[in-house]
Amino acid sequence: MHASNSLPIADYGIIGNCRTAALVSKNGSIDWCCFPHFDSQAFFASILDSECGGSFSIAPLQPYRSDQHYLEDTNVLVTTFVTAGGVVRLLDCFTVTTEPRKRTQLWPNHEILRIVEGISGEVELELLYQPRADYGRSAVQMVKRGKLGLSASNGRNLLALQSDLPEVALVIQDRGQGMVARAGFTARTGSQNIMSLVYDNQAPAVIPPLGTAALARFDETVRYWKHWVAGCAYRDRYAALVRRSALALKLLTFAPSGAIIAALTTSLPERVGGVRNWDYRYCGLALANIACALVSLGFYDEASAFLSWLLNATRLTWPRLQVLYSIYGERNLKEVELPWLEGYQRSAPVRVGNAAAEQFQLDVYGEVLSAVWQLAEHVDRFDGDTRTFITDLGRAVSELWRYPDDGIWEVRSGRVQHTHSKVMGWVAMDRVCKIARHFGWNVPHGHYSGVARALRHSLDSSGNR
Repeated sequence: MHASNSLPIADYGIIGNCRTAALVSKNGSIDWCCFPHFDSQAFFASILDSECGGSFSIAPLQPYRSDQHYLEDTNVLVTTFVTAGGVVRLLDCFTVTTEPRKRTQLWPNHEILRIVEGISGEVELELLYQPRADYGRSAVQMVKRGKLGLSASNGRNLLALQSDLPEVALVIQDRGQGMVARAGFTARTGSQNIMSLVYDNQAPAVIPPLGTAALARFDETVRYWKHWVAGCAYRDRYAALVRRSALALKLLTFAPSGAIIAALTTSLPERVGGVRNWDYRYCGLALANIACALVSLGFYDEASAFLSWLLNATRLTWPRLQVLYSIYGERNLKEVELPWLEGYQRSAPVRVGNAAAEQFQLDVYGEVLSAVWQLAEHVDRFDGDTRTFITDLGRAVSELWRYPDDGIWEVRSGRVQHTHSKVMGWVAMDRVCKIARHFGWNVPHGHYSGVARALRHSLDSSGNR
């Protein structure tokens, strides 16, 4: 079997709960997962270092071939293993439900359910569980808790692993770099085994039961995703593919704030072996185009939540926009390197945080205002704060458009004039005028239109690139 971090990115599927997410390989290994949020510390990071990163694997002991797909219209991932002795499938998901339901029953803040089903024959499998705190830098202490399973703790952080395997089957070992729990078990035709991994950093933690209760949470998760994606307005030829894409975009949304993140991971390289390995587990304002996509598909709640997040996040920099903000709208995304991780296929350095937050990119104004214009066509009015925000963005562009910027590719070689930035500056002014006319706002149309004309004229200049 290959080392986890040698697998192509295409050999991973994503599961999530709109708060955090995990990457699950075709080898049945969770090789990336942060808790409690997308931009928190990783407890499984073997995609960046197979030795010390940490992982949670369930896979056959004998040679196999495998493939992955999602249960139709859900974010429940299915990994099928085919061996000489039989066939097994592994169902993986973060359990999710509606907010009203959470108010009427105890529901775990973060739970990954892993269900192993024997499809045919007989297959010997191994569970290998090795969480590591702080992106693999710190070991965690494991203790058996009887019916509550296995607890792994690091300060206030608790990972509770339950399974319906016999307690004696789970053996804890100390490998020097940290504790590892392993168990062997057999899947036979019609068999089913359930593993539940719960994260919490509050007391008391909600550790839900297994058995039929776990299967009920699984069924509720399936219903949740099917109900959500049923709201997709696209009904044409490629409807199934569009729904699949919408489900993937939904996993990029951070439900508590409305932010949309650029990536679920950090430091996957632009080119294997290269050094452009950035951390984009943050909300880049260029991602307003995702909000546009969600609007076009009929998911207005997500787009409106993003706009609300935007108003909150930019309150300290208003009317100027920062390139990146945290999922809660924080401005400081200090960038540091993690030298103890070798990086995906040895693509170092591994970074957390992103210094691009300090850059100036004119294009983000156009991205944001283009998204707002699409949303404007589906609402009766914007409130006063939103109106002020929109018109002041136009004023900011009229003051900033002549200056060089860092550009969409965020190179770190200094600011120059960029054609793309000027184009998106023109888009910003055009959309401000359209939104103002749409709602009948009293804005300096002549001035804004003049700036748009000046921007178009500047595109003929040879000084842009």
